[in-house]
Amino acid sequence: MKAVAAVAAIVLLLVAPIVLRPHPPQGVARTLVIISPHGESTRSEFGRAFGIWASKELGFSVEIDWRTPGGTSDITRLLEETYRGNFRQAHHELSTEALAAFNDAKVDAPGSTASDEQKLGRMTFLASETSVGMDLWWGGGLLPHADFADKGFLVDAGMLREKPEWFTDEVIPQKLSGETVYDKQGRYYGACFSAFGICSSPDRLALLTPPDQPRAWADLGEARFLGQITMVDPTRSAAIVSALERLIQQRMAEASAGEPTPARLAQGWADAFVLIKRIAGNARALSDGASKAVRDVVRGDATAAICIDFHAKAEAEYSGEQSGGTERLVFAAPTGGTSISADPISMLRGAPHADLAKAFIRFVLSPEGQRLWDYKVGEPGGPIRYAMRRMAVRRDVYTSADRARMSDPDVDPFALAASFTYHPEWTSKLYRLIGPLTRAAILDPREELIDAWSAIIAAGGPEAVPAAWAEFTWMPFGYADAKANLDLINQGPPASLTLMRSWTTAAQGHYREAARLARASRVAARASSNGSAR
Repeated sequence: MKAVAAVAAIVLLLVAPIVLRPHPPQGVARTLVIISPHGESTRSEFGRAFGIWASKELGFSVEIDWRTPGGTSDITRLLEETYRGNFRQAHHELSTEALAAFNDAKVDAPGSTASDEQKLGRMTFLASETSVGMDLWWGGGLLPHADFADKGFLVDAGMLREKPEWFTDEVIPQKLSGETVYDKQGRYYGACFSAFGICSSPDRLALLTPPDQPRAWADLGEARFLGQITMVDPTRSAAIVSALERLIQQRMAEASAGEPTPARLAQGWADAFVLIKRIAGNARALSDGASKAVRDVVRGDATAAICIDFHAKAEAEYSGEQSGGTERLVFAAPTGGTSISADPISMLRGAPHADLAKAFIRFVLSPEGQRLWDYKVGEPGGPIRYAMRRMAVRRDVYTSADRARMSDPDVDPFALAASFTYHPEWTSKLYRLIGPLTRAAILDPREELIDAWSAIIAAGGPEAVPAAWAEFTWMPFGYADAKANLDLINQGPPASLTLMRSWTTAAQGHYREAARLARASRVAARASSNGSAR
């Protein structure tokens, strides 16, 4: 009896904390924390639908705490700095060298020459549960998620093991025309597809000569769009960086003509930045967000803008309803100029509610979640308030029955992807350079650039003033030196700021000289014409 009593006492000690621990009152929702650049429509519809799904499948309600500090660039800065600060606070015993290497993927790469201290810092971080107090990062484009996966900020959510039947070419392909759809290590998953293109205002187009809708990137560089475009700052919008990268890739592909030699790729890179300059020269305003540029166009403040497909389609639908069916906005995806890019969802390291995070990813990738993206409002299984006008990543939700309920029944992302092949080896490692380079060499000296471009147009165009055009097309470096300049940018302030300021200062000088030469050439041409007339 004493032995039984002793065993019972031990069992009671073990079980009592479990039995007596406080449980949340029935009906009290659990919280999932998601950081995202997604707009109200996505947050509202998926928050509502997941709440219903969780009650049915998990047996309890879930509320989502949405964190929306800004665009993707704002989110990546916030997450990176928070991980850095929290890791340093938790591991203050490590050396400065070790702490600095915590997110450096090169440290654990094959053939690494990292020091023992750097390896210790990196290994400690990857073995830790360092947290930023948030569970999921959703949206913002593929490359930022891939970069964060390499840094160790994202962790495997287990979907590849849990639902292997989903991750096949017949359902969710791993690659599509060179683009990655989901990470082979399960650290990020494409939740939907996006395409990049051009939105324009039919009313304002009617005032131009010719009034044709812009359907190719090159169209936005035409002289008829002078003062007509809203340009978006690519250092504030990852979506615009991705769009510009596709523009660059198209020019590189055209210059390569099927034979991508270093010289041909370099020529395509240079051609692309000349086109970006022409587009910026046509800009009437500079915006800090891709969706804001679309609203400029739909209001009639601008004629055209580079945009993401779903921003334009959703705005076109809403504005059409508000204006009694009048078409206020049209969209074109440049054929051969845009890929179909996956927009991922990822679980953050140290997620405080990892089980809910995994459940949310599972819901988003399920047929039920995927149908929300493009079903019309009010359709069974569709959104109840907002039509999101986005493309699902699952092939099996494009059946004839599904298409009958879609806002865009004729859109086929898998067919569209066939018109463009993304070559990651050309530009993906330079993704972080595109924004700073465009900002410093093109947008910061925008006043001088617009003056030069206007003077060149007035003088008869680039062919009429080759000397001015040579000054206008100047860039601080070429494709061959891009990686070295990115390495300098990655050092951060003050080195990066000094470098970018040097690009701006030099660009200002070249644009001023271009304007002077163009005007001088125009004066000389007029004088010659007057002399001939006499």
